Amino acid sequence: MTPLQQQFSILQAEHPHAKLTALLDGSHLIVIPAVKLPATWSKASVEIKFVAPVGYPFGKPDCFWADHDLRLSNGSPPRCTGPNPIPNIANTQYSGTPHLWFSWHLQGWNPNSDNLLTYFNVIKRRFDEAR
Repeated sequence: MTPLQQQFSILQAEHPHAKLTALLDGSHLIVIPAVKLPATWSKASVEIKFVAPVGYPFGKPDCFWADHDLRLSNGSPPRCTGPNPIPNIANTQYSGTPHLWFSWHLQGWNPNSDNLLTYFNVIKRRFDEAR
């Protein structure tokens, strides 16, 4: 089992419906459906997507994507977002689907102790900030 597969099983233990899809460039798309959101958002839950880059865990995840129609509860678009496509998802079930890109970057990453669940928790904290 590769480090990515081991870490994905840790993530999947908490999010059993998570999916891991190999992409053509050697990276992997992680999809977590039905992530619950605080009431400060326009939806009760969203599907989250992020990429484990080639070389993961030494190459750290960067940015993530959510449902294209997600807004703050007041109707405003979230800060640092836009309609940027997920790279290298051609020939997957996700190509052709619009996504909302969150330009949200890790401040630190230790490949010896951080994992996919660590990164997902960073994403959850972003949603708790609702801005």
